Amino acid sequence: MKIKNKTTKCFTIIPSSSSSTTTTTTTTYIKSRKYYYNNLNNFYIFLIIILMNLIMIEPISSMENQINTTPLASMPVQPYYIFQQTINHLSYDTIGTFEQRFSVNKKFVPANGKPKAVFFLVSGEGPLSSEIVNHNPFVQIANETQALIVALELRYYGESMPFLNMNNSNMAYLTTDQILEDLATFQVFFTNKYQLNDIKWIIMGCSYAGTISAWYRLKYPHLVTAAIASSSPFRAELRFTEYDVKVRQNLGAPCSKAFKNLFSYIEHLMIKNNSYVKSRFTCERQLDDRMFLYLLSEALTYSVQYDARFKIISGFCPKFVKLTNSSEALLDMFSSYVKNMFLFQNVSCDAYNLYEFASNEIDYSGTRSWTWQLCREYGWFMVPSGPDSFKPQSLGECWWQNDVCKTLYGRAMRPTVDRINMVYGSTNFKYISNVLFTNCGNDPWSTLSIDPSVSLPFSQQIHIPGESHCANWLSEQPTDSIELKNARALANSFLRQFIKPDCDENDCGTKNGLCIAKKLTDLQATSVCISNGKIQISNQLKNQLNIMKENGTSTNNSNPSTANNSNNNNNSLNENSNLSSHGVDSMDIDEDDQREVCSSNGSMSSSSPSNNSLYFTNTLTLTTTLSFISILSTLILIL
Repeated sequence: MKIKNKTTKCFTIIPSSSSSTTTTTTTTYIKSRKYYYNNLNNFYIFLIIILMNLIMIEPISSMENQINTTPLASMPVQPYYIFQQTINHLSYDTIGTFEQRFSVNKKFVPANGKPKAVFFLVSGEGPLSSEIVNHNPFVQIANETQALIVALELRYYGESMPFLNMNNSNMAYLTTDQILEDLATFQVFFTNKYQLNDIKWIIMGCSYAGTISAWYRLKYPHLVTAAIASSSPFRAELRFTEYDVKVRQNLGAPCSKAFKNLFSYIEHLMIKNNSYVKSRFTCERQLDDRMFLYLLSEALTYSVQYDARFKIISGFCPKFVKLTNSSEALLDMFSSYVKNMFLFQNVSCDAYNLYEFASNEIDYSGTRSWTWQLCREYGWFMVPSGPDSFKPQSLGECWWQNDVCKTLYGRAMRPTVDRINMVYGSTNFKYISNVLFTNCGNDPWSTLSIDPSVSLPFSQQIHIPGESHCANWLSEQPTDSIELKNARALANSFLRQFIKPDCDENDCGTKNGLCIAKKLTDLQATSVCISNGKIQISNQLKNQLNIMKENGTSTNNSNPSTANNSNNNNNSLNENSNLSSHGVDSMDIDEDDQREVCSSNGSMSSSSPSNNSLYFTNTLTLTTTLSFISILSTLILIL
């Protein structure tokens, strides 16, 4: 204490003769030293904050921009590969990644070379089979064009599970938006890793896989050159009555009437002897009554949807109609058919019982995931279209929303169909280029696809009369119709044009134009440059058209047997076409809401708005912004 006091006094007790000057000098010195050390401390803090922000930014830069490139030839040959996919693309909050499976066929790519194109296959609403990259309608074109084939399993299907269970909180990340972001994230990663930046990607699929393919082209036209969507629905709909109408049309009035008599008889029997009638179909007594009726109607409509496989219209109906007046005989014949169908599919009655998937445990079959998508976004509830339907009237949209959705997910649900149609609806494709839509005349899902009468100036449609769902994706058979064979040939020709168009892409680009694939004949496609709203015909194509004219070849129908396929003619190439008339220029889920969302007379809650994604820039932008704010704060502190 004494030393401290003496030290203190030495600065204050001074000779009186120089008291004022010395005190001022000493005080100034002390203040300057204090200011110096304060600034030095702030400078060190400033450096630390900069270093911390660099550390924050660097891992993101490395993750997104510093992918280790690998030659495609070094990729090992195996059935499945794993990609670390982001769980939530649509938020700044990072909740991790999951393992997403994909398959690759690179046997057509030259050794130590690059593919001429990448065929990007979407697996759809079920587990990915690695064989899809080896057996699909376009393998021949892949061989011919030295293309790479890549197939990606969708999130929440097969083994691509983001979480260890499927409760509602975890299922919330199963949305259309997240699926499309998955595809984009994967494609960018794969392109960078295997150095495929200058290679065209063409996305394709059948049924729901085709829906996702076309929506991907709609959302990311800069990532894929073209899309092929076969038998794909694009209009979300709560009451999918058109499905029932189409099924009954395909069956024909006599067969449809026989099935109506049968289902009425079954409902009558269930009142008297419930256990007996269920046992006829190898179902348990405790199976819910309406679920049992749904199971039977689903077995029938599924058979009609895939009639190319089951032949129910030509093989079953003629015999079935003869038994119309004998209800017990109808029951015998149909129960035998359903049991054989179960045997063919290697499933039991429970496979069609949706209530079996109410558990939060992982479901690898895809049933719980697909039903979630129906309940949350798409609807597509296959309900009876009216009193003439064979489908029981108790299986309406209220049964789906208040019973099926509620049993599986703990709450009644209203699909956000308005939002899906606003963002992804079929009318949005009018000005999207190079999407090939193929639909079959007998396919019930075609009623939600692109209307054949709608003009698509920049995309094309192929209509295949008399065929069922995804018929053109099945292996070619000797018994296939000439229309189906022609459709496959035309689709292959379109794919060739997507890869290497007749149109000179560089020359078309100098005119601010775009090469668009167009139908030339029933078997052949070509491509033309569309610039300033007009089709620019190349000299090569003009010569080809002149040769065809001299040979008497029609650009509309090359085969007399397809003369009735007139609804494709409006998509055929017309040299004098002028497109200026088309305007061408140079859920949120409330876990506590237990209310019913549907009633027999009423409608329900509105659709929830969507979140927007800033692809690949969200996290980096946020971090950079935080860094700038931190540095600015430090400068203010110093000053």
